[in-house]
Amino acid sequence: MRKIFMILPLFLILISGCDYNFNYEEIKTEGTITPTYAVPLIDANFTLEELLPDSSELNRYLEIDQDGFMTLVYKQSLSDVGVSDFLDGAPYPIGLSGPSLPAFDYNLGGTSIDLDLAIDLNGGTVTFFDPKLRVTITNYWNIPLYFNITEMKYYTENDATGKDVTGSFITDTHDLNSPATLNDSVSTVLEMNTDNSNIDEMLSAVPNRFYVDADVGTPGQSTPFDLNGAHDNKAEMEILIPLNLSMNNVAFTDTMDFDLGVNTDSVSITSLALNLDLNNGFPLGIKTQIYFLDENYLIIDSLFDTRLDILPASVSNGVVNTPSKTTATVNIPENKMDNVLNAKYLMPNLILRTTDAENLLPVKLYSTYDLGIKMSAKMDLELIL
Repeated sequence: MRKIFMILPLFLILISGCDYNFNYEEIKTEGTITPTYAVPLIDANFTLEELLPDSSELNRYLEIDQDGFMTLVYKQSLSDVGVSDFLDGAPYPIGLSGPSLPAFDYNLGGTSIDLDLAIDLNGGTVTFFDPKLRVTITNYWNIPLYFNITEMKYYTENDATGKDVTGSFITDTHDLNSPATLNDSVSTVLEMNTDNSNIDEMLSAVPNRFYVDADVGTPGQSTPFDLNGAHDNKAEMEILIPLNLSMNNVAFTDTMDFDLGVNTDSVSITSLALNLDLNNGFPLGIKTQIYFLDENYLIIDSLFDTRLDILPASVSNGVVNTPSKTTATVNIPENKMDNVLNAKYLMPNLILRTTDAENLLPVKLYSTYDLGIKMSAKMDLELIL
């Protein structure tokens, strides 16, 4: 939502920088004049795809299906496993061949995955209804192998201990497919979901990271094998979070630079009224407040006397059927305008809820959903001549 609330400072900067083309020499007078202006400001639409941050450096991206339904995907590679690593400490020379192979295993080493969902529950709740974690292991070795999780934990902010991910996916040993011939390969896809783990509990806690450690091993083999020239085996992990969720009283807060730089020696804005017309196509309600901060990050004023409540769209089977409309007029009088002009930072504070969140109704987010914003302003100026 950050782009939406960048509109306000942009709008005020435009006002402060407008050239009203007053020629003092032609006016030939002294004192002040107090013109009133009505200005159309914004007529725009925003989609969720546009508003989400670009996080390619975090291996995070949006996957959009043919219907426009969106899934948030994280990708992380686990350590590659070479034959020499796998057999480290085992009494077998490289290349390894023979009529039989005893059982042994190799630890992949722990991997941390940063999620950075940028959600502050702040006493609220969020529930993801069908998240998944997939591990894809590509095996180049023509020997039987297995994969098992030795530890998996998730960590929320200020939690150094972590909580265990549980379920049969964690405790089971997973057999991996092996290629029929040397230097060929075959992949095995393992899936952790809500039936075999508490992944929904993990992600609904909005962790900032999770940690996984695993073993790859062989149960042994009695038929002939040959590992000469084998490639490294590879493992890749994906977290898929379909945006099918319920959210209630979840806080989003951000702080951004804000300095209008108005020359108060020659012009002042004595009053300002903003007229808002919002057409919300999201199943997401937003109780909105915007705070103005001084140079010490202390709140000196707010935009709204009470939070502006942008109503959520209504849904059927989790899909929007009727957008909501919200209209409001915000009057910023002269005494508040002084605080706005002196502010150095802006802090939007949003309290989010999905449609019928109190009954845990799941809603689905599509790339076609949009938020339409129309804004106009009426302002009184005082020009000192």
